[in-house]
Amino acid sequence: MWHNKLCFSLLFSIAAAVGQAAPFPLCIYGVDNPADLKTVKKAGFSCIQTYKTDPETLSSLAAEAQKQGLQVVFYPNKIIGSSYEKQAQNWPVLAWYLVDEPDVARWPRARVLETYNKTKAAFPAHDTALVIGQGKTDTPFYDLPDILMVDWYPVPHLPLTSFGDQLALARRGMVDMHAGKNPLWGVVQAFDWKEYKQYRPDENRIGRFPTEEEMRFMSYHAIVNGADGLFYFIFTTQGKPLPQARPDCWKRLAAVTKELNKFKPVLENGTGAPNPAEFSPMLFGRSWQYQNKHYTVLINASETPQPLPPALLEKKYKTMFGRKKAAQMPPYQVWVFKY
Repeated sequence: MWHNKLCFSLLFSIAAAVGQAAPFPLCIYGVDNPADLKTVKKAGFSCIQTYKTDPETLSSLAAEAQKQGLQVVFYPNKIIGSSYEKQAQNWPVLAWYLVDEPDVARWPRARVLETYNKTKAAFPAHDTALVIGQGKTDTPFYDLPDILMVDWYPVPHLPLTSFGDQLALARRGMVDMHAGKNPLWGVVQAFDWKEYKQYRPDENRIGRFPTEEEMRFMSYHAIVNGADGLFYFIFTTQGKPLPQARPDCWKRLAAVTKELNKFKPVLENGTGAPNPAEFSPMLFGRSWQYQNKHYTVLINASETPQPLPPALLEKKYKTMFGRKKAAQMPPYQVWVFKY
């Protein structure tokens, strides 16, 4: 993984130039039961994804999502050409999910393009999305969907900063393929790697569920790197809904999404603004102007405390979301300033 200031600055400038799309979705993967949508809504999510593909199940999920004011991300495969295709035109579709990690599955570009064309022919009014497993892929998929997604799950074996780095790489790929104005969504880790296959020669599984601070860091790090929406993987653990199976983990995740909901008006309606100070090499920031106020997300992406620049300390700023003012920023922290 790379974390070079020069590269970061270049990628950040590209992302900042693109701007945020409205709305800013906060979604969760793997919601299969309509009865769970009320819980998902209460936790601050705006949409759901499911790997289920049978039309009857998707119809039930879509109906309940409409009732709860949620949107859905579904595979279109079994809907197209079925008796459900006509009614699906009016489902609350955020995007049709074309393929999961074509780079990992080694799909050729032509196959992804065929899937895109088939889906757009059936649903011309709906967006399409696909997720790639890393920011830089051997086959360039960056311009094929209406929305590109990146899933990258670093806890506990890779640096937290690698998630945002992969988003920045993907945005650069989109710009290079003349798709830089398309939305880019990040998929944040909300699961324990021990539950999934790992490519380790010793066959030992490593993993744990991310802490609240780690999920919060990855979320904001993705935003600073140009994410226009966030998904969280996944609603289930060992085949059971997370709120029932691991209420402690669900509480961590919900705390992050509820905070982001409070910041969503800035992401959706704010305009890009200059940062209030020249930050040190390991402090990264992104700023917005919203309703005559300035907001800055500041990240310490290093392993050591970092001093805040004097120009920022001199401002009459407020630290949001329970963080206290201080002259030094702890390692791997995110502060949101209002001034």
